[in-house]
Amino acid sequence: MGLWKRVSAVLFEQPPTFLFVEHGRKVCKASEALVRVMEAAASGGDVSGLKAEVDRWEHEADQIKHEIRRKLPRSDLFLPMARGDLMDLLWQQDEIADRAQDAAHLLSLLPLSLDGELGEIWARIVRGLEESHSAYCDLIESLGKHLRGERQLAEKMRELLGLIGEREHAVAVAEDELVAAVYRHGSMDPFQKVHLVEVARTVGQVAGHMENAAGRICLLFLG
Repeated sequence: MGLWKRVSAVLFEQPPTFLFVEHGRKVCKASEALVRVMEAAASGGDVSGLKAEVDRWEHEADQIKHEIRRKLPRSDLFLPMARGDLMDLLWQQDEIADRAQDAAHLLSLLPLSLDGELGEIWARIVRGLEESHSAYCDLIESLGKHLRGERQLAEKMRELLGLIGEREHAVAVAEDELVAAVYRHGSMDPFQKVHLVEVARTVGQVAGHMENAAGRICLLFLG
């Protein structure tokens, strides 16, 4: 491709930054499916079909991730911010889907034992992740509008960042409580204990990467 064609592609094609919105939408689908996996696992339902949904959306997010990597210019000259910062955002956002896939896979391997206190704490984790997911998806849609010129959404996006941070904290607190309750549990099989702790930690990572990605979105696009 000649120099003019390369410059024309940068100047006149859709900016690669819009692809972050498309990637975020796929990631949101993956985290939404994970919430349904968690709900089904808690009630003893079959999670295989829902796990397949998580796998599907994670794969579609990966395809857009690869497209972003191909389209991002090697030089910062034709980008609104540093390429490295955009790649860091891409990694954080992609980790949401990756960890959602990991959690769904774990939940498909062994039935959960969530009697009494464990069930109550698990419900709080599910609720916190669902609320974080909802706020993150709202942030992604707001980012799309912001990139099309609707600058009045900046304050809303900052408020969503705060909400996502609060929900991540709630998930982290409940996660630690669940782990402590698992260790106190007298009759649970040791392998089940290890499994439930690993599930809780992986779900916590999903919420953590949502907060990290949201923070980078606001820092990079809102200043």
